[in-house]
Amino acid sequence: MTKRVDPLELIRKYYDPASEAYRILTIHSERVTAKALDIVDRHPEWHLDRDFVAEAAMLHDIGIFLTDAPSIDCHGTEPYLMHGALGADLLRKEGLPR
Repeated sequence: MTKRVDPLELIRKYYDPASEAYRILTIHSERVTAKALDIVDRHPEWHLDRDFVAEAAMLHDIGIFLTDAPSIDCHGTEPYLMHGALGADLLRKEGLPR
């Protein structure tokens, strides 16, 4: 069975909800999720796991806080280009390998 997660709860584990980074991340992620679910809904023949797509879309940029991107209130040390790989590592550590 696939582990389910509340994406906003997980985001709040790493981001202060009062921060600009949290605001930017959640607005962007909600828009990506809406677009992804629109695609899922228009293609029932693909038999996609709608819940997983929603979770993945919400969490796809979770690694930005680890990067040096002050324009989006991220003050980590890694290049922004690394945020996907860093986020994937973080999610695997959270028990979310997919």
